[in-house]
Amino acid sequence: MRKKPGMKNNLFSLAAVLLLPASLSAAAPPAPPSFGETVEVNVVNVDVYVTDRNGQRITGLKKGDFEVLEDGKAVGLSNFVEITPAGKPAAQEPSPAAPPAPEAPAPIASPPAAPDPQRQLSLVVFVDNLHIRPQNRTRVVEQIRKFLAQSVRPGDRVMLATYDNNLHVRRPFTGDPAEVDATLREIERLPAYGQQEDSGRREAYRTMREIYSLRKCAAEIVTPVQGYAEQTRADALRTVGALTVTINSLSGVPGHKALLFVSDGISITPGEELFQALGELCGGSPATGIVTKDDSIRPGGKHADDVEDAAGPKYFPEQAALDAQKYSVAKRFENLAAHASANRVTFYTLQASGLQGTSAASVEGDVNERLLQSSFVQQIQTTNLKGSLTALAVDTGGRAMLDVNNFLPELARMQEDFESYYSLGYTPAHNGDGKDHRIEVKLKKPGLRVRYRQTYRDKPALEKMADRTLAALFHGFEENPLEIQIEIGDPAPAEDGQYAVPVRLRIPLFKLAILNQQDTYQGRLRLLVATRDENGGASPVRQVEVPLNIPRKEVLSALGQYYLYTLTLKMRPGAQHVAVAVRDEVAATTSYLTRPVQVGAVAASR
Repeated sequence: MRKKPGMKNNLFSLAAVLLLPASLSAAAPPAPPSFGETVEVNVVNVDVYVTDRNGQRITGLKKGDFEVLEDGKAVGLSNFVEITPAGKPAAQEPSPAAPPAPEAPAPIASPPAAPDPQRQLSLVVFVDNLHIRPQNRTRVVEQIRKFLAQSVRPGDRVMLATYDNNLHVRRPFTGDPAEVDATLREIERLPAYGQQEDSGRREAYRTMREIYSLRKCAAEIVTPVQGYAEQTRADALRTVGALTVTINSLSGVPGHKALLFVSDGISITPGEELFQALGELCGGSPATGIVTKDDSIRPGGKHADDVEDAAGPKYFPEQAALDAQKYSVAKRFENLAAHASANRVTFYTLQASGLQGTSAASVEGDVNERLLQSSFVQQIQTTNLKGSLTALAVDTGGRAMLDVNNFLPELARMQEDFESYYSLGYTPAHNGDGKDHRIEVKLKKPGLRVRYRQTYRDKPALEKMADRTLAALFHGFEENPLEIQIEIGDPAPAEDGQYAVPVRLRIPLFKLAILNQQDTYQGRLRLLVATRDENGGASPVRQVEVPLNIPRKEVLSALGQYYLYTLTLKMRPGAQHVAVAVRDEVAATTSYLTRPVQVGAVAASR
């Protein structure tokens, strides 16, 4: 029974006081016994891109042409759709013929259907200002602007972000091409720091040569190389962290998700090219790092005159390759790609340096730096920069755009992925086991190539709910099937310079599943809440369970009213955002809402 106008709505009211700082998590009370819950069907969707050996798109394949394996075991396909460039499913395999229906009058034209949220494109353009040189960024951003101006379709959403030692969302998701273009022009004017890595490499090399000039290959000659490798590795890990945060925020966003990562490249083994130069300087072979002298060698490969001299121990060139591997971040990029795949985010990586290489920017023609220009040292540097970009793209089913200066054809191929692919779905034997699973897609037709995400995480319902809460918090994606109303009360000063902010929820009882349990009608809600500040810092997602118990004699009047619930959050002054999820645990239906909050002096002056 729906609430009548003017009916009192304060019959059932409960205040939940969560006076917690944003960095803490509220412990949930023990869950009551489960009863009559709806079971959600778990379907794993895999987007598959098929081309021939020449990279040409292959269309018209059927469900029977594909074989999907999970963790090495074949699974049956429950869903199969071919998405065409027109943005609509292609004609499906015919069903058994039915008797012809009598001819009907022509239907009245209806307005265009809203985009299917499960097939909408959410594209993040992520410019890595920490690892890009200004001139490279200018060239590539101009091409990205041209591409997006022509390719953004109705219903598509584009978000623009940069990493400049901090993650900045320069433009939240928008479908307005003019807003996208204006923000990209702003990004072109921001500082870029890729040249600082070049300066750091040259400085480390010069210090290494100075030590060498004082005493050939003294043990401390490796110190500046180690310092450079440590700093470069730290920069790489911070960038990986920013990408991880971005993927976390996308995890609950519905539809087709892609991240275009724009960078000159991040070395997958930071400093390896300097370790190679050091090995060559101290007598190692360019290809192997093995000493090339033909005098006597002590056990372990150490030369008799190189172990130490009167001034102290020396550095052995054969150690350089082993020392370089201590700084490898390959596993971190592997984990990042797996995390993206688990959250159905595809990486497209674009190396902004293109064909111009890195040596010209790195060496500046100094005769004492010719070793840095050697082909083998440059090959190591180039391979490392490409390695991270390739790993992210390949492992998530995307594309790496390398070794080109005209990126428009490569971006057009990315657009083909957005418009033409096969969506395969299957129901796994497990449901929400919280584990990562390996996916393999095979084609029964020879000579074709496939790309797809290679892993996924079977998330429990609570983890999916937390993901969706973050999507509401960061990107404003709301969904409200429970028709909940949310109101932010006036902040009140609290201890430690913080404010207590009441968040009031009005939940219509007629929208909830409430079951007959002897003398009472019972239901169960789960509430999740998260906050973020104006700098993008977010609290953990906190949760609380709320049992509903309505006496049998009051149930008819109660169903026409609202259940009132108040969360009181402890927040710092400034512009904040709050996201709340309310889940009916019996019906497995969830609402997600988000609201801005101004905490502190500005709010008090209104």
